[in-house]
Amino acid sequence: MRKSLIITLIIFILFSFKSNPYPNSQRIENLKTFAKVYGFIKYFHPSDEASEINWNKFASYGASQVWPCTSREELIQKLQDIFEPIAPSIKFSTEKLNLYDISKLSPPGSDNYDLTYWQHRGVGLGMKTYSQSPYKSVRVNGLVEKETPKNYGILTNIIKVNDYKDKKIRFTISAKLKEPSNTSAYIRLALVNTDGSTILKKETIGTSEWNSYLIETEIKEVTEVIEIGAALKGDSSLFLDDAELAFWNGDNWEIIPLDNADFEQDTIIEVPEVNQWSHRGDGYVSEITKEESYHGQSAAKLFQNLDSQPMFGKKLFETAPEFGEVINEEIGQSIFCQVPLVLYSNTQGTYPKSNSLKLKNLLKDMSEMTYTSNLLDLSLGNIINTYNVFQHFYPYMDAVEVDWDKELSIALSRCFIDKSRDEHYITLEKFTAPLKDGHINVQYSGIHEIYAPSITWEWIENKLVITAVLNNKIPLKIGDVVTHVDGISSRDYFQEIYSRISASNKGWLEFRGKRKSLLGEFEEIMTIRVDEKEIGLNRSSVAYNEGPRQSTYEKLNDESYYINISRIEMDQITKLLPDLAKAKAIICDLRGYPNKNHMFLSHLLKERDTSNSWMQIPEIIYPNQKNIAHFEKYSWNLPTKKPYLGDKQVIFITDGSAISYAESYMGFIEGYDLATIIGQPTAGTNGNTNSFELEGGFSITWTGMKVLKHDGSQHHGIGITPDIYLEKTIKGIREGKDEFLEKAIELIN
Repeated sequence: MRKSLIITLIIFILFSFKSNPYPNSQRIENLKTFAKVYGFIKYFHPSDEASEINWNKFASYGASQVWPCTSREELIQKLQDIFEPIAPSIKFSTEKLNLYDISKLSPPGSDNYDLTYWQHRGVGLGMKTYSQSPYKSVRVNGLVEKETPKNYGILTNIIKVNDYKDKKIRFTISAKLKEPSNTSAYIRLALVNTDGSTILKKETIGTSEWNSYLIETEIKEVTEVIEIGAALKGDSSLFLDDAELAFWNGDNWEIIPLDNADFEQDTIIEVPEVNQWSHRGDGYVSEITKEESYHGQSAAKLFQNLDSQPMFGKKLFETAPEFGEVINEEIGQSIFCQVPLVLYSNTQGTYPKSNSLKLKNLLKDMSEMTYTSNLLDLSLGNIINTYNVFQHFYPYMDAVEVDWDKELSIALSRCFIDKSRDEHYITLEKFTAPLKDGHINVQYSGIHEIYAPSITWEWIENKLVITAVLNNKIPLKIGDVVTHVDGISSRDYFQEIYSRISASNKGWLEFRGKRKSLLGEFEEIMTIRVDEKEIGLNRSSVAYNEGPRQSTYEKLNDESYYINISRIEMDQITKLLPDLAKAKAIICDLRGYPNKNHMFLSHLLKERDTSNSWMQIPEIIYPNQKNIAHFEKYSWNLPTKKPYLGDKQVIFITDGSAISYAESYMGFIEGYDLATIIGQPTAGTNGNTNSFELEGGFSITWTGMKVLKHDGSQHHGIGITPDIYLEKTIKGIREGKDEFLEKAIELIN
């Protein structure tokens, strides 16, 4: 009987492991080894075959092939089988090889070839692209795949507007769209400001008949140039004729001279020049044509063109790897690989060529993968993809204390345990949280936990305190202390929430946490304990975060003003300037996100902004962020503006809810000592975001740019620190006080 029972248990365990694989150390090491090679080939090996693969699906496919391997020899063979079809020059071995036979990379008659290699400014490969993104990846001299462009083609003309400040201008042009269906087209007028920001005005074109279109706007003091023209997205042709630009001189519209306004001259250029028509937008062409015209013999034509000569990647910067350079790394326990960084290429593609049958079989196997019932492959591929984005391109890896390889092991192990995509969503959050990037946001299209009870809360004096009750039927009052949530202590409840939030400092962690901690499915009950009483809260509303103060601005007294930077528009500030010039004190509230009003800073600057390198994008040609070629530097270059307000007593209130753009704003306040800062440190996360999609409806947003303080010191994880540090009190919350604002008023009185 006992022997029979033991046999039954063994059979049960074996069948359980077969249907539910478990994360033993061999399987995790196999996957980590694959992950290293995946990143090398995807981002740094320039073969045609690798550039054309579906990398998201390849991550899942490769993971499914390597994790079952039971020996080093089996794993090496499997890696060779997986990668050789897309990287025919890759080599694996059980010992480190110091030399690579580059003769095998040299085609006969190499004079007819160019060298191809990857360059990354930040990273664009595999990212969600948009036309103004500062992040780009280029396979230099590599054939560019001709696919339907995701961007717009634009015909544009740059006009200086120094003579038209504070005046109305009018742009008119005649236009005709050949095939309006499934096409987006509009005339455009973009106001380009001195800080680099752009305000776009547009008028949709939606007819196949000639019509006249008009945009009218006002040139602001901050506008440096305007761009006029038209944009097209889709497989159609847009014809344009009779462009006219004019300004209102007080009595009538006065014409501003435009070169080739009637498009009768055959001059559309590629490199923009002032008062010249130029084209931008890959996959589209702008030209002068006699095919159509509204007046005269010719018109401008903007159209999609995928049938032009082969397109080759153009280098982003001068630094490049040399022919013969290889990645030579230990990728696993006594497993090494060599990957060339540079290949020869011409119109026939890169050399050497892959075995076409092996490549065909690989693509066939990948196409047959399905995630309907196979969550494991999907999850492992997503983790491997995510690991490599941050491993090679996260600009703050040296500023955060994270053992990224250890986190990879933990996340891969969780994939074997996760039973649903909801659980995989949590795994992705926990995986990225240790990176301490306040911009990291894991999105999932199938998420249901978006509802909250009609309350807000936050940690004050080390207690979880109710800060707002938005439904009078809820038996709570502001200032109540919550000791337990869903049967566990409030602190333990929040620790689990915090483990899923990527935040570079305490302020942003608590700001994100107070909202995320309330979320659940529609009408899911949350039970809290207040004064030893259990209270059930229904999650029936969209999550709500109250602002620190709702007024746009207030005149506090005859000599002082309050301005809510997170709400007030720049136009409102401009109208207030005469009153602010007479004031003795100005209190600015930047607890949150500015409302596109950073030109207010120009009125606080006594001298023009000369800080020109506080935003930086790495230029990368080697893996693991080794030997970064250069940092492309950016700044705002703010001018000074009248009236000068820097001679007032200026106070800025801020806290951990101020992130990104808000920290750029506060960076000027701190860097140029423009005001007294009170409150708490900002979020400590700045830089333009980047984002990428994963399999199964997941995507991740993150910070792709390094931002420093204006003195060159570290900003990440530190933020803008106040001159006067403040804390809220439970007493103040119960009395309805804004204690930070009260302190500001106390300082000016």
